[in-house]
Amino acid sequence: MAGAWAQTTEPPSPEATALLERIKQHAIAELATVPNFVCVDSVERSLWIPGERQFRLLDRIHLELSHIDGADRFAWLGNSAFQSRTPTAMVGYGASFGGDFADNRALVFKRDWVKISYAGRTSMDGSSALRYDYDAPRGALGVANGNVSGFAPARGSFWIDPETLDLLRIDLEAYSIPPKLALGSISDRTTYWRVLIGKQIALLPRNSDFRLTNLDGTARRNVSVFSNCREYTAESALTFGSSTAPQLPTPPDEPSRLQPGLQLDLVLDKPIDSNVAALGDPVRAHVLKGDAGIPRGARVYGRVTRIIDFDNQAPLPEPKKLSPAPKQIRWGHPGEVLIEIEFLQIEYHRRPAPFTARLIDLETTPAKTETKILSFGYLDGDALVRYDPPGTASLYVSKEHPILDRGVIMRWVTSSEHRSP
Repeated sequence: MAGAWAQTTEPPSPEATALLERIKQHAIAELATVPNFVCVDSVERSLWIPGERQFRLLDRIHLELSHIDGADRFAWLGNSAFQSRTPTAMVGYGASFGGDFADNRALVFKRDWVKISYAGRTSMDGSSALRYDYDAPRGALGVANGNVSGFAPARGSFWIDPETLDLLRIDLEAYSIPPKLALGSISDRTTYWRVLIGKQIALLPRNSDFRLTNLDGTARRNVSVFSNCREYTAESALTFGSSTAPQLPTPPDEPSRLQPGLQLDLVLDKPIDSNVAALGDPVRAHVLKGDAGIPRGARVYGRVTRIIDFDNQAPLPEPKKLSPAPKQIRWGHPGEVLIEIEFLQIEYHRRPAPFTARLIDLETTPAKTETKILSFGYLDGDALVRYDPPGTASLYVSKEHPILDRGVIMRWVTSSEHRSP
């Protein structure tokens, strides 16, 4: 987490100490006047293994983040159903930290019990800045590691523009981490800048770098970049304002249901390249071969839900005895990439319906695709499930060509099962 700043050895000055109260009031006023807004949160999640020189890129996530009435909520791109769950809870695995938009500033500036001391005048990105150190000794920092969550005290530093008193950056580090989290360290760095939101210029995060180190020395890093920030209005709840993400069709009050037992062949409208795709990216396909009134060309909408390059995962210890796996089912082998997609809706005769179907077979058109499907199936922890949940396809491709081309034909059979909310 190297930064472009250098601290001087200048002792604390009365002038800087006197500025502290003004800085706190300025930060609190900024928080109070931040309008409701929506931003695109692009996250790159990486893994570092002891002995290696660089992080391994695990995956990317694209989300919509809304800040409404002082609270942060998340939704997939093109989906207006914002939730208070963290990105990790939405994705289903990994590590995350919530607070880049509001909680960090609230923790440092709005808590009377946080100890703040002047650390001197510094240089940040070639400009003068005032540095302060702080200590929040109470367990006000919420952290989730997989399915385990807890709270820890935090300390760190923040930098202030001496002319405008604007916050430039906050560094945060947890200490006295609860043993149940099995973590060695937790840190976060967030930088800020001014952004036009509607008719108001607000101080918002620009990017953040969150790191979590396990007791075995492996470390996870989430690098977030916040973009396309805009005012949250009644219209943005449905259309996200100027968002360019394709929108799912708005269902009627009583959406139609697919007749169970239908066989549908689907092909993607655009290839999915695992090297550039991100979790949450919209996906669209169409029916190549329909059944019972569902015509050829009917549109199916969904999103990317998981991308895993098994060569980049943390190496696991070899088991003493391998349990036999079902024949013709392979998963998680080196040299493979998992691309998981979830189809949510199908639209035909101008009416949408939930896409409740299971993937039963795959075939490729040699003249139209270089994709080699190695296997398909769903892996839940250490338990192999023969079929994916309704609407979901877990496809394993070769790392040499980790792309789902349009020549891959997915054969689905509709089901009477209801989708999980």
